[in-house]
Amino acid sequence: MNLSVELEREPDLTVSQWERFLGQARRAGASGDTPVAEVMSTGSDDIINSYRVEIRDPVKAAPEQVTLPAVLVQDMLNVVTEVAKSDGNVRDAVEMAQRVAQAAYDNLLTPVLGLNDYWIEPTDG
Repeated sequence: MNLSVELEREPDLTVSQWERFLGQARRAGASGDTPVAEVMSTGSDDIINSYRVEIRDPVKAAPEQVTLPAVLVQDMLNVVTEVAKSDGNVRDAVEMAQRVAQAAYDNLLTPVLGLNDYWIEPTDG
């Protein structure tokens, strides 16, 4: 089984876009000598559409470990507990769930991607 990681070519690719692309490829199992292929646009041999890294046997890649602050884990458990004992009425847990979900995104995505584009908009109650 093969896995591919692809970066769509844009007019002004930034260093951070390349870093994220290469980071994803490395986490999937690519090494320093894994080639980066140019993917040409359909019907053209002159226009590069994207860059692709093919990883053979991605199962050999080391599993990524995630570390969460203990307070976040406790907050997650509190939300799940509130939902579990709610008898279907979870309105009181929505605000806490949004806060915990945002904190989880912040802790999980920011270290990997260097930013967090996933902002959860609070709902009006």
